[in-house]
Order: sequence, then structure tokens, then C-alpha cells
Amino acid sequence: MADNIRVTRECAVKDLDKALGAAIQAHLAEYQMAEIESSTLMCCETVSTQKKKSVFGGSEKAIQAVLLTKKMLVWAEKISGKTTSAGSAKLDQIDMRDYESTAMFDVISDSGVNITGRYTDSKQTGQLFIALDDGPAGKKFRELLREAIKSFKE
Repeated sequence: MADNIRVTRECAVKDLDKALGAAIQAHLAEYQMAEIESSTLMCCETVSTQKKKSVFGGSEKAIQAVLLTKKMLVWAEKISGKTTSAGSAKLDQIDMRDYESTAMFDVISDSGVNITGRYTDSKQTGQLFIALDDGPAGKKFRELLREAIKSFKE
């Protein structure tokens, strides 16, 4: 993670990056889930800046927003200000694993969680990396997500 600068902040959905908020709203409308916003357990936004190691230098910036409700996880991501995408999954159809506990952590140290399972817009399973820092907001989101998923497994 030495090459990534990452900051996670807790915020209201209305205070998200405008493009991310719009992508989440469009996704919720497309899948007729607009009412879930009122049952939000936590919403946060992570800004990640990755320093490039090439001769040309520069950096790449990604912003990721996640919205956790009692039944759903909703996310949106914007990479280098170019593409914005959103997705969601029911908590009873996903599993969470701390990235730091995976074999990839030994290759590329980073901070966040891997989400595996079936997403709302797919009939197949997939994997998503949610970037989170080690600060209070990142830790709180991990714990709330872990507990919310666990409540469906019991």
C-alpha cells in the first residue's frame, strides 16, 4: 500500500461525489430499489491515489462510494474522472473477506475488503474490491458490513 494514498470518510448519500451519487441513484432507480436509501446503516467514500512508477510518472485517482443497508450493499466507482459505474448485491448472496488475509496481500499490500457472490445485475458470481483505509470510518464500515452479512448467515 506504500504506493497508494487512501482516505475513507463517512458521509451522507447526498454528500457523495456528484458523479458517484448520480450513478448510485440511477442504479437504484433501474433496479427499483430507491426506497433502500432510507434504511442506510452507513455510507462512506474512499479516495485512492496510486502513484505510477513509470518513466512518465503521474498518478491515478479513484473514488469509491459504498452504501450499506440492512439488506443490501450498493457501490459506485469513478476511475481517473473518466468512467463511473455502480452495482449492488443482496447481503444474503455475498461473502466478505479482509483483503489483508488473502494471498494477494503478500504480493500487493493494500487495505480493504473483497466481496464475492452474486450481484443484482448478474446471474453469475463475481468479486469486487472495496478500498478502505485503516482509519475510523474504514474500520467502522468493515465491522458493520461483517455484522450485517453475518446476520443473514445465522
